[in-house]
Amino acid sequence: MTCDPVAIQLIRRMFEAALSAVDPAAAVSRTLQISDDQITVDGTVVLLKGKLVVVAIGKAAERMAAGAVAALRERIDSGYVVTKYGHTNGSLDSRFRVFEAGHPVPDQAGVDATRATLEALEGLGEQDVVLALTSGGGSALFEAPNEPVTLDDVARLTKLLLSAGAPIQDLNTVRIPLSAVKGGRLRQACPAGTFVTLILSDVLGNDPRVVASGPTVPGRLNNDDALDVLRKYRLTDVVPRSVNLALEQHTVTSPTGDKADDLVVFVAGNSTALEAAATSARANGVPAEIVWREREGEAAVLGREWSAGLAEREGPAVLLGGGEATVTVRGDGAGGRNTEFALAAALELERRDLDAWTVASLATDGQDALTDASGAIACANTVRSAGALDLDPRRCLHNNDSLKVFEQAGGLVVTGPTGTNVNDLYFAVNLNRGK
Repeated sequence: MTCDPVAIQLIRRMFEAALSAVDPAAAVSRTLQISDDQITVDGTVVLLKGKLVVVAIGKAAERMAAGAVAALRERIDSGYVVTKYGHTNGSLDSRFRVFEAGHPVPDQAGVDATRATLEALEGLGEQDVVLALTSGGGSALFEAPNEPVTLDDVARLTKLLLSAGAPIQDLNTVRIPLSAVKGGRLRQACPAGTFVTLILSDVLGNDPRVVASGPTVPGRLNNDDALDVLRKYRLTDVVPRSVNLALEQHTVTSPTGDKADDLVVFVAGNSTALEAAATSARANGVPAEIVWREREGEAAVLGREWSAGLAEREGPAVLLGGGEATVTVRGDGAGGRNTEFALAAALELERRDLDAWTVASLATDGQDALTDASGAIACANTVRSAGALDLDPRRCLHNNDSLKVFEQAGGLVVTGPTGTNVNDLYFAVNLNRGK
């Protein structure tokens, strides 16, 4: 028992089109033009009187830096890239120092890379320009905890918030006031005259203060906001004592003043990917509609909602959505938000006898939480196949063990790191003329 192979093929084509549209190198290079001693950034001219230094942070850092090299060529003096383990391919030349570090939980390699970058930027002057390239994952990868908070404290805090199902906005609300580089503090620490920040967004709503915790963008978050988040998830009494101490004493605050010549530009995001997926479906002769944008919430709940919404829809049709779910960890199984979404969606399809539909939930960075998969493609037959293998998909879902179902029943999508990161995409495909 398998899902419709033609629908599966169409989902893969749409996903490939979406990833191509948000390729970091292409997105950056088309935003920049060089001419004599100036660069044009999305139509705005920035004068280059001194050095031009590139700082790239996040899962897409190396690809974004490659885009800057393609556009600005020899005008770049030096560069610093901090990205996740396994997200480099050696494509940058000797002008760049490339660091790999831990994600989603920060590690010492990330702290060391952050310190090295800060030390390099401290030598710049008013005539110099920093091109900051930020993408999702930067919050964990680029870190310098403020005393009395330690790296171990930040790591434990991150694990607690992730396990509680906190979305990235809430994670960063707590982490920003505890860091020497987040919330605009990297910009504050660097004497360069101008920062140009290009953002590949993994944040719903595209708030520049939240992507990678806004190291170059002055923030408005404060200690009270962070304490509110800890109370919301009932973590006040379980986070490290240093976290509460730092926040309650109001010893750290975020910079709030904008630098007059600084520039912030979004180069791509989830909507870019969605529109490309829809265009791909239509090019394959299937009507496509984007029905969800910027959706967030518990993965299993969203998965059920996704399939329930198909009950009154007829094919042939493609429905698309974008967002990023969270998972509140209650069991001891393996899986991520996308496999959990897909399993919940498949269970709802089977319950409603919606056999004509094939659904999918896929991470654009190719990594669904701590799994090696991007997510999964599923249908009502996924549930039946699991049952035939003596698996109980409902129990697996309850135990946060969605990965097991797709590994054994089929449907797992493994792309490896894609080099980009613009949240998740949801697909529903019905190529029949009935329901």
